[in-house]
Formats: sequence, structure tokens, C-alpha cells
Amino acid sequence: MSAVSASSLTPLGRIRQWLSRPHLPVNGVLQLDRRRLYILPTLHGLAFAVLLLTMLLTALNYMLNLGLLLTFALTGLGFAVMWHAYRNLLAVALRAGEAEPVFLGQTAWLPVELSIPAGYARFGLELHCHDQHAQAVDLPTGGSVHCLLPWQPVRRGWITLPRQTITSRFPLALFRCWSYSDLPLRVLVYPQPEADAPAAPASTQPDEQSSASRLDDDHPDQLRPYRPGDPLRSIAWKHSARLDSWLTRVGQQGERLERWLDWHTLPAGLSDEARLSRLTRWVLRAEQEEIDYGLRLPGQEVPLGHGPAQLRQCLEALATWGQP
Repeated sequence: MSAVSASSLTPLGRIRQWLSRPHLPVNGVLQLDRRRLYILPTLHGLAFAVLLLTMLLTALNYMLNLGLLLTFALTGLGFAVMWHAYRNLLAVALRAGEAEPVFLGQTAWLPVELSIPAGYARFGLELHCHDQHAQAVDLPTGGSVHCLLPWQPVRRGWITLPRQTITSRFPLALFRCWSYSDLPLRVLVYPQPEADAPAAPASTQPDEQSSASRLDDDHPDQLRPYRPGDPLRSIAWKHSARLDSWLTRVGQQGERLERWLDWHTLPAGLSDEARLSRLTRWVLRAEQEEIDYGLRLPGQEVPLGHGPAQLRQCLEALATWGQP
């Protein structure tokens, strides 16, 4: 913002600009120092201040020395509470963790580590994002605590959380001390699987050439002597040459079926998001059926495979398709 535009801001606008300045971590850690903390009285604190003012006026009007003593004692207590509420957040460090991917419609839980290098323990720290439910944690002396920050994503792909707020009302809830953090919290959101998706395309038997290219002769499948009628793709060529006798694999890799999940085979009337939702359901079914499956999207292809890595690669391709 230029100097001219900054000078044209109202006092309230300048306060908002000052509060909205970024609080970015350094080397992955955001430490709350004096420049990042803000404190104001709560409704209980304002009521307490009104009570003290009433007690002061009453004691002065009726010349009650004990009333003045009690008022000043409670005033000192209020200042002590304000200092402890401020100190409860001072020097707290925050570090972002890696969140597990979720499907659209599920709640994402993003890990945040809170720690203090030394000093006193911290109590009643609340971490939340916008109107989401706050997570309350206590920090032991010189220790750390992991908390999960809930977030409800509204779209697929990589989602970066907006600014987070950490708050403390300890002790007595007379003051609210808070700070902002711009931790790089993000989560990968998969498309929501279609609830009543039709059956996926039928599986096919792999051709001999593609099967032979995927089979590894060093794969630790069980071997048995060759029997007439065994397919050529199941022959362990290296072991057969080494032992000078024909050996056949009896593992499942040589007999696994194939299935291609192709974007272009879906009905033309489906929207892009509906296509992604149906393909997501088909990918999950293919993983449960223990077949080799691949995924074809416009401009992108995931080769045939099976297992957790294949499932993760297909779901990530569906989640990020069409996004920069």
C-alpha cells in the first residue's frame, strides 16, 4: 500500500491493517513475542472494572477506609491477572504438521505442535480457525503438545487454511490475550466418491507381452516345476536358466486382471465433478478387488498398478485434475 493510500485510511482502518499484517513462521516455527500479542478485557473483566469503580465511589462517599483498602487490593489483583494472561502466551512456539488426505465431505484434522523452550507451564490455550471448534491444550514446563485443528473443506484439491488464532483467558477469564498465526497448514482433499455409482468396466486378462514386461524374475513368488498348459508369462525365465529346468510361478502376480478407468468412457451428460466422483468410487472398488488398474484423465495417465502407492497416486490425480 502506498503512502498516499495509507494516509487516507481512517483510524479504524489503520487498526485493522495493523492487526491483519502477516505473522509468518521463521524456519517453520512461529514464536509469539511481544509484538505479536494483543490483550483486551472480556465481558467479565469489564464487569469487574465497573464493580471496582462502584466500590471506589462508595468508599470515598462514606469515608470507608476498609472499603478503599479492599478496592485497591482487588485492583492490584486485576493487574496481576492481566500480566499472567499476557505471560501465558508469551514465547509459545507453533509448528505446522502434515495432514492426512480426506475425501470431500469429511472433516480434515490438521496437526499443530505447540511448545515452549523453558519457563513456566501454560494453561488453557485455545487454537481455532474462524468459527471452527477451538482446541484447548495445556503446555507442560519446557515441553510440547500436539493438537489437531478441525477444518471442513468445501472443494477438492489442495486446501490451505486461512489465518489461525491462538487465545488465552487464563486465569479468571478477566482478560483475553490472543495472537494470529499464518502457518502453512494445507490438506489434500479427494473428490467425494459417488454413493450409488454403477459397476466399473469389466476387467480384462493381460496380454502376454504386457504381463511379461511387468513380471520381475526376482520377485519372491513360489515356484513349481513346469506343467504342460502353463502360460508363458508365468515362467520364471531366470530361475529356469539357472537351474536348467522349467519353473513356473504360482504367485498371484502372473494371474492378476487388468482394468482401465477411463474418463472418456463415461456418459457425455456427466459434469466434470460428477465424472471425478464416479472415477473415485471405481478406484476404491478396484483397490478392494485386488486387480491391476490404471487411470486415464484428459492430459494425464496413471499406469497400471496396485497397492497403497497406486491408490494414493490415482486419488491425488483425481483431486488435483484441472487445478494449477
